[in-house]
Amino acid sequence: MQTSITWRNITLVIIAITSLLSLFFVEPIPQDLAYHSFADTRKIWGITNFFDVISNLPFLLVGFAGLLYIFTHWSSKDSWSWLILFLSILLVAAGSSYYHLNPNNETLTWDRLPMASGFMALFVKVLGDYVNSKLEHWLLIPMCLLGIFSVFYWHITDDLRIYAWVQFCTLGILLVVISLYKPNTFQTKYLIYALVFYTLSKLTEYFDIAIFTFTQEMLSGHTIKHILAAIGTFFFYFLLKYRNT
Repeated sequence: MQTSITWRNITLVIIAITSLLSLFFVEPIPQDLAYHSFADTRKIWGITNFFDVISNLPFLLVGFAGLLYIFTHWSSKDSWSWLILFLSILLVAAGSSYYHLNPNNETLTWDRLPMASGFMALFVKVLGDYVNSKLEHWLLIPMCLLGIFSVFYWHITDDLRIYAWVQFCTLGILLVVISLYKPNTFQTKYLIYALVFYTLSKLTEYFDIAIFTFTQEMLSGHTIKHILAAIGTFFFYFLLKYRNT
């Protein structure tokens, strides 16, 4: 049993270090300015890009619900990772709305900051739950600072490599973690649901214009992206609420 656990840990460390070191062998990744050109630019009730702005409301609801539950049910079993995660989800609603009112690199910074800290809080929470509970204590602050740094690094240098690792490589590592450790648990099931909805959200984001055309300009892919991603965050709330059942 000890050998199995040791090899799991070694495998995880190798993957994490390899993914980080690979950043040095990749050319700097600048922000594609075409990213700011969204399909649905309709102005309604005086709000520019109305549907891409208003579709952030579900993040506000999930974030508020999570924080409310934490503050009304806090116990010694709870962790700061949950608090940072749901605070980040709440702030995503504000940051993303602010960005979509005037899409550009400057406003995108305020969209990405809470996302980066949220990704890191989730990453550390899963490591603590699946690998070693001490990891959450050791890594929460450093990893959240890394997430924030990745956004400011991009903002200053126009290089997305570190932010890409924060957003995508950590999720890939989480898939490895939930595959190697406790693969049939209640928590794993809902983490997978969240990752599925997040993956779908990225697909609809990519096909923003095509979906807008297909729906006869009723809904864009980016608007649907917000809804799907928010549904994904709902599973974190579900895990928080029923973590002891």
